[in-house]
Amino acid sequence: LTTSVCTTSGTSGSVTLLTTGTCTLQADQAGNATFNPAPSVQRSFAVSATVPPSSLGIDKTVVKDGNGPISTAPFSTAGPGELLVAFVGSDGPTKGSQTITVSGAGLAWTLVQRTNARHGSSEIWEASAPAQLSNVTVTSTQANGTTFGQSLTVVAFEGASGIGATASANRATGAPRISLTTTVAGSWVFAVGNDWDRATARVVDTGQVMVHQFLDASGDTYWTQSQAATTPTAGTVVTIDDTAPTLDRWNLSAVEILPSP
Repeated sequence: LTTSVCTTSGTSGSVTLLTTGTCTLQADQAGNATFNPAPSVQRSFAVSATVPPSSLGIDKTVVKDGNGPISTAPFSTAGPGELLVAFVGSDGPTKGSQTITVSGAGLAWTLVQRTNARHGSSEIWEASAPAQLSNVTVTSTQANGTTFGQSLTVVAFEGASGIGATASANRATGAPRISLTTTVAGSWVFAVGNDWDRATARVVDTGQVMVHQFLDASGDTYWTQSQAATTPTAGTVVTIDDTAPTLDRWNLSAVEILPSP
């Protein structure tokens, strides 16, 4: 009965789905000399589109830990059209705040999220690479001081269309924790943090992975972690968190990486 959504082949009972919507079918059976006609029966059901597997993936991850301005080793991408995202955790002064600038690879970098309410800073920067990159480097430069420690993790994403939701969180004490709500199906959530109090390893919660972690001899921790896999549906609250340590101060910034349509 809803031929714009579905059609039938007649008496065989075969149904062809044409588009999303509500499909309504009607069954009829005529009578004969022995049996009366059967009452007409209608049934309806929803036709929804399946979500194809996400094409989003990681081509390359490069890291660099050190003091003051730091640059990655030269790296290349597998092809054109990749999205580069830099995750930076930095130490900072006891007075005032820390900020970071990311540059390099011949690209225009944009700040996605900065969290520096506690000492140090946790920042996310992004740049699109229309062409394939060959033997490029990325540099992270602190605005306040040239001797503070920091950690730079650059991830080159394939099949990414850009940046979605972002989030910022900080606490004076307690286990690191941050949440955001995904905006599209098949996206991937990453977060970067810094702990100004101690150089001690994070213990990631279930369903997550540690991308990179730097325990600085000066007594700080910088780390990047993510979901273990992409999120199947939009509107999902994704939490990136650690179960330990629970007594340190921290900054956290999170970002949703969007898949290509």
